[in-house]
Amino acid sequence: MSSNSRNSSKNDRVAQALGIYQSIAACNERLARGNDVHALTAALMLPCYQAEFRRLASELSHAEQDELRRAHIAADTL
Repeated sequence: MSSNSRNSSKNDRVAQALGIYQSIAACNERLARGNDVHALTAALMLPCYQAEFRRLASELSHAEQDELRRAHIAADTL
């Protein structure tokens, strides 16, 4: 495997984890806002997103975990 494909794979996993994390945050926001059909959907999806995030995060290298933390902090400051 070339260095470029390893970096691409690493970036893909970090991007995927960040996307799942953002979905978790969106579900939490929806649940905090109300008691509508979207909150019900969020309640049903939240455990799935959390499990997938935990699975993916456990597979990340230390460098990927650091990159995810930096991306998370950057996203929260926007």
